[in-house]
Amino acid sequence: MDHPIVGLFAYQEALLIEAAFGLALLVMIWVGFRRWLQHKERLGHLIAEQTAERAARHGAQMERVEARLATIEQRISDAGAGATAQIEGDGTALPSEPVERRDKA
Repeated sequence: MDHPIVGLFAYQEALLIEAAFGLALLVMIWVGFRRWLQHKERLGHLIAEQTAERAARHGAQMERVEARLATIEQRISDAGAGATAQIEGDGTALPSEPVERRDKA
């Protein structure tokens, strides 16, 4: 028996099932997208922390280098020509061999 009302209910039932599955699929996609965004935010925070830490280490290293350079400049300006021998004998401020020979090695 092929009654038109039965066909209409069957069509509506199929639409309802498709809508429920479609809605469930959209919810799963939305939840996955939100989790991905949270992951990206955490990753961004971690990268920012690492970058700040590296910048702080680099800044501290640059301060030490600048302090050593200021000491060398002070020694050179105070002692004049005799300071070159003192700096080279000290071995902490400048390398004992010329830069050209170190680069070739």
